[in-house]
This record gives sequence, C-alpha cells and structure tokens, in this order.
Amino acid sequence: MLFHVSRLLQEPVGTKRWYELQAEPPVHGGKATLTRTPTGVLVEAQVDVVLEAECSRCLTAFGYPRRVNIEEVFYQQVDVHTGTPIETEADTDNFFIDRKHTIDISEAVRQYEVMAAEMQPLCRLDCPGICAQCGRDLTESACACTGPPIDPRWQALEALKHR
Repeated sequence: MLFHVSRLLQEPVGTKRWYELQAEPPVHGGKATLTRTPTGVLVEAQVDVVLEAECSRCLTAFGYPRRVNIEEVFYQQVDVHTGTPIETEADTDNFFIDRKHTIDISEAVRQYEVMAAEMQPLCRLDCPGICAQCGRDLTESACACTGPPIDPRWQALEALKHR
C-alpha cells in the first residue's frame, strides 16, 4: 500500500488525490484520500480487512471482516525541491514520508486493525464453547459429562439436598 507523493508535495496546501485500494492481504479493498498539508500529507482511508482471531469460547481460529477508518498525517523528512532534510520533532508516534517521497500505510493499517479487533471474539454468536470437565469442543458434538463438577467446599450441602 504505497503512494508516491512527490507531485502532491509540490502542489498547494489543500490539494487532494483519491485512490482505490487494491486487494493485498490483509486488505481486501477500500478508498484513500491524500491531502497536502503544510507539513506533509493527511491520509484518510476506509480499509476493508479480515481480522484473524481465535474464538474466546471454543478456541477455533477464524477470520471476521472489519472496516477500519484511518486518519493520519505523514510528515515530510526531505524537501521535495532541494532534497535537503527537514527538521522534524523526533516523535516515534508520528508517521513519515520516506526519503523517496513514498507513503507506506501498511503500519497504520496494522495499528488500526489492532484497535478494531474484538476483545473476546466469537466464531458465532451461539458458540457453546468447550466442556469444562472433558475439554470436548461442543460445536462438534455433545459430551457425556453429567454437569459441572461440584466444588468440594459445597459437598456437605449437596448431601443435604438428597435427603
């Protein structure tokens, strides 16, 4: 997901370019708008991705689609006319245009994917999970277990229940 922006950097502030994103794993498509700013290029993108996850109930690996909205400024490191380095604050949280005037949005997509990922993903809403006693995947078949194990601290009360 590379964009060569040397021509855009020579345009006035506010100049825009529009792009359709090609399928390139993990991206399955999307749109990007690049806008010239005084210090670089603003990238606004809507990226369709498939996030790889593990079900929090049955531990099965699966993928689920998400649309990730990116809005980041990529800062210039080199003057496009003279090739001289531009003084920038050494902030590791910023994204930069490389010295060949190319923007690579792959790292931004990766970071936004992490933020868009579900905390406890499910392979399906009604996933039964795995049996707490025998560990059988209940989506494949039911197990022969009679129920959850009784906490030994409550066994005396269980005896009263059967009188």
